[in-house]
Amino acid sequence: MRTDTKNSYLESINKAIAFIESNSATDIQLKDIAIQANLSQYHFHRVFKSLTGDTTKAFLTRLRLEKAALKLKHSQIEVGQIALDCGYQNHETFTRAFKEYFGLTPIEYRNSIAEKTTDKQKEYEKANIDLNALNVQGPIIKTIPDLHLSYIRHTGSYDKAGSSFQKLMFWAATHLVLKLKPVTIGIVHDNPDLTAEQHIRFDACVLVSKEIKPSGEIGYKKIEGGKFAVFTYKGGYEGFYPVYDYIYNVCLFENKFDLADKPALEWYVKSPPFYKPENFVTDFYLPVK
Repeated sequence: MRTDTKNSYLESINKAIAFIESNSATDIQLKDIAIQANLSQYHFHRVFKSLTGDTTKAFLTRLRLEKAALKLKHSQIEVGQIALDCGYQNHETFTRAFKEYFGLTPIEYRNSIAEKTTDKQKEYEKANIDLNALNVQGPIIKTIPDLHLSYIRHTGSYDKAGSSFQKLMFWAATHLVLKLKPVTIGIVHDNPDLTAEQHIRFDACVLVSKEIKPSGEIGYKKIEGGKFAVFTYKGGYEGFYPVYDYIYNVCLFENKFDLADKPALEWYVKSPPFYKPENFVTDFYLPVK
C-alpha cells in the first residue's frame, strides 16, 4: 500500500473509531460509520479490518460489553439500565451477548467481581499496602476545561506506547503546534484485566493551542472538561499497574466515587528525557460525576 494511500486510510479510520467510541450507546449502523470515514460501506469494511484487525461489529461489541462490565463493578445501576446505556435494546439480548463474551450472566459477573474485589481489599490490608506505600498522594477533586489534543492511537500493551509519543512530539515540533511548555497526556481507554492485550487502546497526546487538521495517523480530538479525582504518583512507569489496581479496587470504593462515562487521563508532569524514572511524576485523572 502506498504511503499516501495508507495515511489517507488512517485518517479515515481514526474518524470512524472516534465516532464509534462516542456513539457506542446508540443504534449505529455500518453505513453511519462509513459516512464518517467518507468511504463506501464495502470499502470501509475492508479497510477497517485491514488496519485494526477487527470487524466493526466485533470492535463495537467489545466496547459495549467491556463498558458494561465496568458499570457492573463500579455502580449499583440495574442490569436493564446498563444494557440500555451500553447500546442494547433489551435485557435478553444484552444478557446473551454478555454471557457469550464473559462466560457469566451480568448478575453472576457482578456477584463474582464483588467477591474478588473484597478479597483484594483484604489482601492489601493484610500486606499493609496503601497509597503512601505506592508513592501516591490524593485524591483531590479538580475541574478542568476542555482540552485540545493532537494524538496518535496506540493499540497493544501500554508498555509499548513510548514510540507513539516520540513520533507525535517530532510531528508537533516540526508543525509548530506545541504550547510554549509542551504538555503530554495519555488517554487510557481500556482495563488490561478486561481487554486482551492486542485490543488495548491508548492515545498518546500532546496539548495544542488550537484545533488542527488531522493528517494520516496524527489525529485531533477535543476532550470534554469536567470533574476528575486526581491521584499523583511519583516513580517509574512500571509502577502504574499496581497503582491503578489499588485505586480501582480500594480508593473508588472507600471514597464512594461515581465514575463518569469517560476514559481516564494520565498527565505526565515530570517525564523523560528530563527526569530519571524514580523522579517521574504522573497525575492520574479519573472522571467522576
